[in-house]
Amino acid sequence: MERIIKKDPLSKKEIKKIIDLPKIKLIHTSTSIEILEDKKMFSDFKIFFKDENQVNFNTSGTELRKLEYILGDINKKEFNDIIYLSKNNVNMSTTLTSLCSKHNLKIEIVETNSDLNDSNYIISKLYGAKVHKSPEEYSKQLINKITKDKQKDLIKTYVINEQSIFNLAGILAYINYGIEIEEQVKQLGLESPNFWSAETDTILGLYLYAELRKLKWTFTYTSSSIKYKDIKTKILNALKHLKINLDFDLSNINIIKEKKEINIKEKYKKILILLANTKGLLLDMNSSVKSMFHLMEKIKNNQIEKNKEIVFINSGNFIEIFSDKDILLK
Repeated sequence: MERIIKKDPLSKKEIKKIIDLPKIKLIHTSTSIEILEDKKMFSDFKIFFKDENQVNFNTSGTELRKLEYILGDINKKEFNDIIYLSKNNVNMSTTLTSLCSKHNLKIEIVETNSDLNDSNYIISKLYGAKVHKSPEEYSKQLINKITKDKQKDLIKTYVINEQSIFNLAGILAYINYGIEIEEQVKQLGLESPNFWSAETDTILGLYLYAELRKLKWTFTYTSSSIKYKDIKTKILNALKHLKINLDFDLSNINIIKEKKEINIKEKYKKILILLANTKGLLLDMNSSVKSMFHLMEKIKNNQIEKNKEIVFINSGNFIEIFSDKDILLK
């Protein structure tokens, strides 16, 4: 039965009921919001910095939240053998293999990144995963072959990327995360926070939470390729899966297109080192550092309103940094 969301805000209890899907609890603490003040970096702005590295130091907070739902689905369907297709050096591999080791699940990773010295590859192997290297264009064929070989031995295989929960888990996780953040921004006295992130699911989950709660939240999302039509499609798919009929518009999401300069990684490096050296904070080169770079650029160029309440969400997983060691150690 479809739930029609009316003009009145939903209670937190009602939201929890909507996202009540099978889940394994992996996160047992909230992550704090630190206030960053530095005239050289942020002019007169206060940056409210929420750090997902606090969730678990050897995994990614962003991925861990998604995996609560993915492992819940695996557990419900009683699978023991898992396959995951890892593209573009993502942090999911290390977090997933760590959890499979803890939960006695067999995991095979099909990795499309050809670098054998990649940190995700090395750490996934350390956690006991079987890692297959494959060009992206042949990766699905390889997964089909692995699955068929296991079927011969009567082994059922759960291919994460082929499950409906795979595209939904991150949004569910960050709708749920909204409950934690709402309490924190209220305590800080923030009335209209502007959330910054380069993670799609983070932005969309918090956006939906704000829509359901009728909150005055806005969002700034850094992306190299995603457009408003892509965001709309993802939201509609999530609403359909959750059986929600919700009128929405995307006017409170601002997409910043990631710069494609020849020396852009050098600029990211400077930001990463600056935050680490002066604030003791680690960003990853894959997402958070890009969002921080654009935030600092806009502050420098006076492109942000002076009264803006900026909440920056650091996605976590410092392990990703080691894949860029050649750039960082120059």
